[in-house]
Amino acid sequence: MITLARLVEAAKRDLAPYWPIPLPRVELTGVHVSELEDPTMFLYGGELLLTVGLQLTGLDGDARQEAAKNYVQRLVEGGVAALGLGLGSGHAMVPDELRAACVEAGLPLLTIPRESPFLAVSRAYWELVRQGGEAELTALLGLQVALTRAAAQDDAEPEIVRELSRALGTWVAYLPEGDGAPSSAANGAELPPGLLAELTRESAILRNARRGATGNIQLASGVASLYPVSDGPAASGYLALGRSGQLAAAERHLFLTASTLLAARAAGQRNAAAERRRAEGMLAALVLEGHDDAARLLAKQMDSDPLPDTAFVAVLPDSEQLAAQHALSGLVLERSGVVFVLQAASSPYPTLPKGVRGAWGGPMPLRRLHEIGSQVAEVAASAPAGQLIRVGHGLDLPADEWVDELASHPGQLLETVRSYLAHRGQWEAAGRELGVHRNSVRYRIAQAKELLGVDLDDPDVAAQLWLALRGRSQATRND
Repeated sequence: MITLARLVEAAKRDLAPYWPIPLPRVELTGVHVSELEDPTMFLYGGELLLTVGLQLTGLDGDARQEAAKNYVQRLVEGGVAALGLGLGSGHAMVPDELRAACVEAGLPLLTIPRESPFLAVSRAYWELVRQGGEAELTALLGLQVALTRAAAQDDAEPEIVRELSRALGTWVAYLPEGDGAPSSAANGAELPPGLLAELTRESAILRNARRGATGNIQLASGVASLYPVSDGPAASGYLALGRSGQLAAAERHLFLTASTLLAARAAGQRNAAAERRRAEGMLAALVLEGHDDAARLLAKQMDSDPLPDTAFVAVLPDSEQLAAQHALSGLVLERSGVVFVLQAASSPYPTLPKGVRGAWGGPMPLRRLHEIGSQVAEVAASAPAGQLIRVGHGLDLPADEWVDELASHPGQLLETVRSYLAHRGQWEAAGRELGVHRNSVRYRIAQAKELLGVDLDDPDVAAQLWLALRGRSQATRND
């Protein structure tokens, strides 16, 4: 029987009671690490829970006292045998509120010194298990080693899921946060796409309901369980298991190991993506300042794709909305809440999300984009909601393509635009020629602007579109 007192003796200087009280002689079922506000969903009861106490960060006064009391109460109700607070990372010393809450609830509070890793306490526990002759230790450690080796693979997530599925004897699916592809395993194969889609929907419902929520769901194939994967403040997704109910002690250890490895992978990928975005932002900043040669040299040093010879520049002033809803292609730079986007001119228009507002210019040689950057930013700041305005004419305007788009639209846009340009933007005159009310002309012109993504009142746009319309009319008459 491994009691808390035996573990404190075995761990020596790595684990110490915070105040001298008789330690309970209940059997410890394990040592677990968690920074979740409610870790009991992963616990069976009787565990020593290790934490750095981040759930109190940012609170003060009554809110801090209430948070500590609620946290401790959840642990007691979940059957946690004792709480171990790691000093140094989250708190330099035991918070008074946490100590008072533990005393009131009768929950033993221990501390782990700054220089002692949590792993030392876990090792001490497992050494006691080994000494006690627990038969499942060898198999458990072997499975944990297999999970750790899987995490070292380039394509780690599917490997971790496969190892966990083998260990638990049921299907397992990992549903990452964001746009990441899900991973699944069932008897060496992947789950059917329909089941994965259903699990993805259910995990989204839980995620929106409450951060860190867990639950059992009824599927056509039976009951499944969904558990959040988190590396502290950031959620990394959900792990789904093809069965419900409590996991056995050894299974919980494996599940938590897999969850920790997946969360660590997700955190590393987030950090790498953020570093990449910052580096690409530096390239965009150099180009917009007129230092395209330095940008090309830096891109080469970064082992990035070569910068294009010709590009668009777009400015989108609503950075918070963009960050939450859209992924932008190209080089992205954020300055004071405004997003600058540089994209290779591989098509007549830049690729930008629908419904955003802003402005864009080009295509132009990369070395000249800085000439229009300020003008595009100025126009973008006053752009109406949901509208992208083209600034300048770049190398060449695709006026013939505009005419084709207007002609293919069923709303008489081609005739309306021709009349609008012929009468130099006069609604009344164009309406009289077309035999419609001026508001109908106004509505159709708004449709044309949205369809083409340009401002028909821009002199460059109006001139080239008018010439293309006249050329198309002349060709029709000749035919």
